[in-house]
Amino acid sequence: MRIAFALLLLANIAWYGWTHWVAPPDEAPATAAAPAGRGLQLAREATPSKPTVTAAAQAANHCLSLGPFNDLTDAARASTLLRENELEPRQRAGEGVVWKGYWVTIEGVPDRAAANAVIERLRRAGVADAYAMPADGKEVTISLGLFSERQRALRRLDDAKAVGLAPRIVDRERTGTVYWIDVDVVPPAELPDAARLQGEGGRILRLEVKPCESPGG
Repeated sequence: MRIAFALLLLANIAWYGWTHWVAPPDEAPATAAAPAGRGLQLAREATPSKPTVTAAAQAANHCLSLGPFNDLTDAARASTLLRENELEPRQRAGEGVVWKGYWVTIEGVPDRAAANAVIERLRRAGVADAYAMPADGKEVTISLGLFSERQRALRRLDDAKAVGLAPRIVDRERTGTVYWIDVDVVPPAELPDAARLQGEGGRILRLEVKPCESPGG
C-alpha cells in the first residue's frame, strides 16, 4: 500500500513539473487584423492638395483695359455697351497721349504774305478750310485739315499736290486727361465688337485693349 501511494505521489509531482516548467506555453491569440482601408498617415506623407483658384484671382487673370477715351461721354457710352453684354466695367482717369487724327499740312512757308498766297491758291482749287497756324518764328505752317480716316487725308494731300504744293501727313496728338475702362472678361464671356465701342462721329479710332495694370503698377 505504501508503495502504491508513493508511486501515485511521484506521478503527480512529475505531471506538475512538466506542465509548469518544461512544456512550452500556449500561443497567445492572434492580434485582430487591422480593418481594410486607408491607415493612419503622417502629415508629411500626405499628398498635398491642389490650391483652389478663387473667383477674385480668376477675374484678375482676365482683366482687360480699354482706351484711351479722351471724352468722358464716349467712356460712359462704352461702359453701357459692356453692361449690356453682362460685363461689369470700371472707369478710371489718368494722364496720357490721345491721337487726334491725320493732319495734312504745308510746312516751311517763308512768311505770312506767302502763306496767304498759298491759301488763296488752295481755295481756288476747292480747298476752302486751309488756314495759317500761329507761329513763333518767321516760317509759317498751313493746315489743310484734320481727318479721322487716312483715305480722306490722302485725298486732301492729292488736292494740294495738284496745284503744285508739297503737303505732308502727320499724326496729330495731344497730352491731357484720358479715360480707361477695366473689365473682367472670364470665358465664355467676350468683349463686344471693337467698332461698337468707338465714339460717335469717329472720335475714338485708336482704341487699345491690353491687360490691366497691377495694383502696384
